[in-house]
Amino acid sequence: MKRPFSAVVAAVMAFTALALPVTAEDAPEEEKKLPFDLLAPETVVITYLDGNDSPSTCEISYSQDNTMSEWSSALVTDYDETLEKLKQEYGYDDLFIVAQFDWSADDQEHWHVNDYWLTDGYDENGVQHLGDWAYRWENYCYETTNSEWIFRYMGDPDDPEDSRWFGRHEDGVDYDGWKDVLDPSLYTLVGEEGDRCAKLDFENHTFYVRVRYLVNAFDEDEDKEYQFVSDWSEAAAVGKDAEKVEVLKPGDVEAPDISNLQYAHYDFNGWPVVTYQLAVSEKLRKQVTQASGTQGNIWIEVEGRVQGTDEWINLQGDWIVTAGKMESKLLTLGEHEGVVVDGTPLELRARYWISQNDQDDFFTDWSNVIKFSSWDVKMGDVNSDNSVDLSDYSDLAKFLAEWAGYDQIINYRTADLNKNGVPDLEDLSILAKYFSEWSGYAETYFGE
Repeated sequence: MKRPFSAVVAAVMAFTALALPVTAEDAPEEEKKLPFDLLAPETVVITYLDGNDSPSTCEISYSQDNTMSEWSSALVTDYDETLEKLKQEYGYDDLFIVAQFDWSADDQEHWHVNDYWLTDGYDENGVQHLGDWAYRWENYCYETTNSEWIFRYMGDPDDPEDSRWFGRHEDGVDYDGWKDVLDPSLYTLVGEEGDRCAKLDFENHTFYVRVRYLVNAFDEDEDKEYQFVSDWSEAAAVGKDAEKVEVLKPGDVEAPDISNLQYAHYDFNGWPVVTYQLAVSEKLRKQVTQASGTQGNIWIEVEGRVQGTDEWINLQGDWIVTAGKMESKLLTLGEHEGVVVDGTPLELRARYWISQNDQDDFFTDWSNVIKFSSWDVKMGDVNSDNSVDLSDYSDLAKFLAEWAGYDQIINYRTADLNKNGVPDLEDLSILAKYFSEWSGYAETYFGE
């Protein structure tokens, strides 16, 4: 029996909200949300660089949730569209993510965080209360694992004017220096008089570090700033009682999990660009952070070929492990084949390259081979996810409503169900009637 068309349309419109979403600014303040899950880093590793850069410099590596990585990656690749979507769906004009590192010596009880860490150190009168020892505003990137150096040069103990070591306490500034927050037993002064600095004693003391994310979102219409803070991660340790970071071995890392090969709607120096989805598991996030903690990394290597040919060609493109959409440029493949155009049937495979300090590099097995031919995608599969479902209706509706970024999501050929050359409202109506099981629509428009 045919389901009532009006009921299906009502249900779908309620699901998609079409061009009239309830944005975040319409919701009560307590319901403000983010376009990703704000979770503490699952894995944190800290490594002493043994005198590289400065006597005490350590590198801290920390992972992030896939949803945050994917959103931040989209902000880099499609800046205007991502911000427009952020405004439409959440009510924010902009959003900034920073990492904060807190530390404690010899136990996990004497952390340094306080309320000023939420205001970059400033009080309501604009007075600064935090010195260099408060890592409250560190760089953030979209990759699965981020790294940063901490415990770097702490100032000149022979120069009373050096605020890094001695702090500053005068009009408009009131913060301690490293000298005030480090017990003298935790360090020694090294170097010649006039050129000395502190060196943390990692042989006799253990330093613990934890990480969290701070997000500031801005609504220019209401002239408001909203702040979100993740939980702190589990603490990582460096020094006397710290466990050595485990080295990855061949066979530990599984082959990449890739899917959804598509042509992008842009090119690189006149050559097509393809995108694919990279799934990043919790195990892989931990392993990438683990490799970074051994002064190494895990990169992704991608090869492609035209369907029906034998030789695989290395492709340029994204090589840092990042959850979500990755891209590869077909420049080298096109030069090898003589011609590759948008829509050329392709095959793609990938593997991980693992590099660690004082260890031989090794590779994983190759991934499954994924393929693309524009004619392999079923009519009605608007988002090319290998199924025709309500998400296709939702994506086409948002495209027609001119939501930001949806011109990059839809497959123009499979969305053009009436074959008039352009996706339009009639195609949306055909989809709705298909879901309502109208007689003849599956056979006429979807080849079923």
